[in-house]
Amino acid sequence: MDQTRLAATSLRVIEDLGAAHRVALAYIADRLGIFRVLASGGPATSAELAVRTGLNERYLREWAAAMATAGYVEYDPDARAFSLSPEQAAVLADEGGLGFLGGGFQYAQACVRKVPELMDAFRHGGGVPFADFGPEIVEAIARLFAPGYEAAVAAEWIPALGEIHERVERGAQVAEVGCGTGQALIPVARAYPHSRFTGFDVDPGSVAKARTRAAESGLADRLAFELAAAEHIPGTDHFDLIMAFNCIHDMVDPRGALSAIRRALRPDGVFLWAEASASDKIEENINPLGRLLYATSCMHCMTVSLAHGGEGLGNVVGVSTARELANEAGFARFERLPVTHTYFEPVSELGSAR
Repeated sequence: MDQTRLAATSLRVIEDLGAAHRVALAYIADRLGIFRVLASGGPATSAELAVRTGLNERYLREWAAAMATAGYVEYDPDARAFSLSPEQAAVLADEGGLGFLGGGFQYAQACVRKVPELMDAFRHGGGVPFADFGPEIVEAIARLFAPGYEAAVAAEWIPALGEIHERVERGAQVAEVGCGTGQALIPVARAYPHSRFTGFDVDPGSVAKARTRAAESGLADRLAFELAAAEHIPGTDHFDLIMAFNCIHDMVDPRGALSAIRRALRPDGVFLWAEASASDKIEENINPLGRLLYATSCMHCMTVSLAHGGEGLGNVVGVSTARELANEAGFARFERLPVTHTYFEPVSELGSAR
């Protein structure tokens, strides 16, 4: 027994146990608006924070101590006051900002609530359907990814496609599969006023919210949302550009989805596909991002596919696996685009149609 490695392993588990509880407390703060109040009002003692929020002082005092020891908030021992630095506020309180991760706490809690069902899947196979995670996970995903999509897709990713970008500027048929509530497609439709857009998703609640948001944005005349799995999207040789962001790995039939996307594209069309920047090899993913990806894959991404007898691809789809899947679907070429994402999806892959 190596005592140094034993101590290091124990410390890692202790850190993670604390992190599990901190995520729950951060979720509470996000939902109750504590981070936002602290960011907007400046330093506060627990008593002052209680006045600002209308919440119980004793709970706030203990919560703030937990957040301070975690480095989520600053603490001034002389004033006994807590505050958020500009960087902490950007991550925890600035809803819609590029660094905001509040949706991640919401996502984690939605997953943790399904642990009993996940345990049953461990015993008997199958999985937990997406619908069983409830409406909060739909909101969490939108809050987590929307800022990055709004900043990057129309401004950087589509322009990197060359001629297709020019076509979309002039007027083209564009689709997104796994569109959720329209967190990516609505900003793209707004940026390209001469094109028409269709979003496809299998979740009725997401599609309903997307339709409402499209109407509120004044885009409903050229932006539609349809309830359909990617492998069943209609049309042949119809779309100039089809997009899929962080969703192919969740699908029941990712190979069928890619084949359907290829069919629905025009012969000179392009498929813009984004997954997390991770390796196909476990040993190359032993890092903070890898720990997050494999954990969320087991808790959500993989199980929602296996729940319907799907492939259960998991969300760690490296470039080699993506290339193999694209080639199997019949795409003529596969290119890794020189684009970035603020978090979680630093790489986009491009597969052209036949």
